[in-house]
Amino acid sequence: MIRSRRHLKVALSLMLVCCSIVSAQLAEAKTKLTLAQRVTAALRADDRLNGAECYQAAPGVIVLHGTVFDQKSRALAEITASNVSGVTQVINGLLTKTGEWMAEQQRINDTLALNGFPDLTVRVIGNTAYLSGTVTGDDEQQRALRVIASISKLQVVNFSRVLPGSVF
Repeated sequence: MIRSRRHLKVALSLMLVCCSIVSAQLAEAKTKLTLAQRVTAALRADDRLNGAECYQAAPGVIVLHGTVFDQKSRALAEITASNVSGVTQVINGLLTKTGEWMAEQQRINDTLALNGFPDLTVRVIGNTAYLSGTVTGDDEQQRALRVIASISKLQVVNFSRVLPGSVF
């Protein structure tokens, strides 16, 4: 009987050790989840950061991804994430909508220049391209609008002016 009590104590001790190991592993997994959740909650607290998402790449390391409006929002997201307890490093992979707009704007302006419209420029804001500058006739103005429509789905607001060309 004494021998079986001893076996019972050993068995209980082993069970306690196993339970504590499993408990520690579960706590570590829970910590990873809750850190990303806490960062997400901090990002959601500010409407300017609604496009920002995150995940935990390693213990304490948060990776930001998604799209926010501008560079100020991108920097704010990084600061917000780094201020969450438990975050030791933030990798900021956020894109900006204004960056996308600038790329589209550059592409349109390059195409206009290549098609013989050096005096026309486009400014892209959101889903709208604002065309400004001068052309020498109505037909040139219409051709410029067709060039833009051929490479972009943006709505074009035409502020360009027609200046008559030289008679000589």
